[in-house]
Amino acid sequence: METARERLLIISPWIRRAVVNDPFLRKLERACARGVRISLGFGLGDVDEGEKPGDAQARALLESLAASTERFQMKRLGNTHAKVLIKDAEFFVITSFNWLSFRGDPSKPFRDEWGTLVRDPRVIEEYYIEMMKRFA
Repeated sequence: METARERLLIISPWIRRAVVNDPFLRKLERACARGVRISLGFGLGDVDEGEKPGDAQARALLESLAASTERFQMKRLGNTHAKVLIKDAEFFVITSFNWLSFRGDPSKPFRDEWGTLVRDPRVIEEYYIEMMKRFA
């Protein structure tokens, strides 16, 4: 978020307050203020059965940001277990890492996560276009 110049796309099944906290929200706001277009897709099902009050608050804060700026869009995809991150034309990552619900705390026991990083601008553009169809 801090170095994105044009666009950022994040897809992750769950939103948790442990990740979507005040510093995270400030980074999103600063990115939007710099002119970055941010698309956030989430949701495995119509509702998040495991959503706690703090998680609901985090989601509501994101929804409020989406309502306040055209640069940030958020959509409950409802059927995604995908974990995707696309930054500008620089890279995309497809991974098992839950971008919006797991902090990756190094003090916790090892958690095996795998992903693939792609840096080919042509492939990034094609994948971005395909992912953005989910937001239409």
